[in-house]
Amino acid sequence: ISYASTAPELSDPGRYEFFSRVVPPDSYQAQAMVAVVRALGWSYVSTLASEGNYGESGVEAFVQSSREAGGLCIAQSIKIPREPKPGEFAKVIGRLMETSTARGVVLFANEDDIRHVLEAATLANLSGHFSWVGSDSWGAKMAPVQGLEEAAHGAITILPKRASVPG
Repeated sequence: ISYASTAPELSDPGRYEFFSRVVPPDSYQAQAMVAVVRALGWSYVSTLASEGNYGESGVEAFVQSSREAGGLCIAQSIKIPREPKPGEFAKVIGRLMETSTARGVVLFANEDDIRHVLEAATLANLSGHFSWVGSDSWGAKMAPVQGLEEAAHGAITILPKRASVPG
């Protein structure tokens, strides 16, 4: 029983017959993110993923959901290396600017990568240029945006509904 794993492949009963989770798989938040992007009237977005199962499968689910929903074009899908070299995040921002009209960016990235992307956007004097839609790894956390509020201004993040259980 997992209290935190959102990996969609764990939902395969053929491979994981006795697996159960208490949070929804990433495919659900990808569908929600497509709904948010469509509600905002965006038709051209980029995706940004941390290398690894969470980021890559999250973006894959987003792309699949966007295909099913229709009317959404993915400008480019960028992957952040697991161990980024110095200057890697400046390159990521540079790549996003190659399709600068795709100002909406969907992120399935870990906290540290989100923070570094926002730092790189700030250093490139692009605070406010991008509109971010972040997955639950960003959610309601303050750490990725602390001191970088201007770069993150207007971001929409996804977080599964939570409730406290008394006792």
